[in-house]
Amino acid sequence: MKNIFKRQLFLVLILVLFTNSIAFAGKIGIEDGVSAYLLGDFEDGRIVEEYNIDTPLAIASITKLMTYTIVMDEIRNGNISMDDIITIDKEVEEVNGSTFELKEGEKFSVETLLESTLIVSANDSCVALAKHISGDVPSFVNKMNQKAEEIGLEHTRYLNPNGLPEKNGQNTMTVRDIFKLSRYIIKEYPEILEITKKDKIDIEDGIRDEEFVNENTNPLLKEMNGVDGLKTGFTGEAGYCLVFTTKVKGQAKSEDFRLIGIVMGTKSEESRKNISKYLLEYGISNYKKREVLSKNIPVDIIHIPNANRLEVEVFPKENIRLLEKNNDNILQKIVIDNDIQLPLKKGDTIGKTILYSENSEKVLKEVELILGKNVKEANFITKTFRNLKGFFKYIGINFFKI
Repeated sequence: MKNIFKRQLFLVLILVLFTNSIAFAGKIGIEDGVSAYLLGDFEDGRIVEEYNIDTPLAIASITKLMTYTIVMDEIRNGNISMDDIITIDKEVEEVNGSTFELKEGEKFSVETLLESTLIVSANDSCVALAKHISGDVPSFVNKMNQKAEEIGLEHTRYLNPNGLPEKNGQNTMTVRDIFKLSRYIIKEYPEILEITKKDKIDIEDGIRDEEFVNENTNPLLKEMNGVDGLKTGFTGEAGYCLVFTTKVKGQAKSEDFRLIGIVMGTKSEESRKNISKYLLEYGISNYKKREVLSKNIPVDIIHIPNANRLEVEVFPKENIRLLEKNNDNILQKIVIDNDIQLPLKKGDTIGKTILYSENSEKVLKEVELILGKNVKEANFITKTFRNLKGFFKYIGINFFKI
């Protein structure tokens, strides 16, 4: 009876430990201070740390990343230029919140107004740019929502170009969508980082009085070397938010990589700074990037029945670089197609390799496998000799080598 009780107690302890390991899996200790967070690899889009990333949330001035995108699209398409001069009207002057303190009758270039949206988070500059491009704000917002659909932002809704609360709600996105948009912008318009890494906006003397705050709103610029973006946000509903990015220098055999981090819904500016810094430091300390597969190195040698070659090397279709967490390994499972029809050419797809984490068993990436050489059906003589070889091997004689 005593032994049975001890065994039951042991099983209960195991169950508790197992349950706790599941409950805390993937957490890094900042969940109570945010509404959501994400840490991901810019290059391949893999999300390595996450919390509540698929719930639509108010995004406040993170909206301005899409406003920037629309402006840059219009410039790329030749509809406007950075040198265009915009005359400020009464509607723009009356915009509140964080502003560039624009006054009716002032004149600014598209370039200056665009920089002010990203550096000092100018709500009024967004309206000025929207009207310059589309004639009115609603038409510009339509462009924003169309662009969101175009690039696959599935849970995004824009009501205005700056993120201010409206009577019928606020601009909303999931953190996953914010990550997609951030990657899209850096890929399509990498020059954004030349703006967002500035510690302040450059304006001519006398344009604004000495009390005007022209410093970049991103708190990590002064906290961590290498941070060069991207955008802050705040409203009462959204809380304090930050999208940040930095290039991480590889150590030893690891390679350089860029991280994108997102923190949403902190309770104060100070907690936004501290939590964002913690998340970024966590990523830098716990992840390294290395080449997992090379398209020049075979991953397997396979046997294709009735082929002219007994053994054929298979290669990954592309070079694969992945972030790998410390104390974890990236493993692979090779899957070769069942229905292989000869002949096959060098470069034909023959299967795939599935890369996964040893610790979590989470699939990281699937990569096509291709043949390294042409393969055709063996001729009659080769097949005959192989069959004879198989027969003699079966009866214990081995003198054929075909």
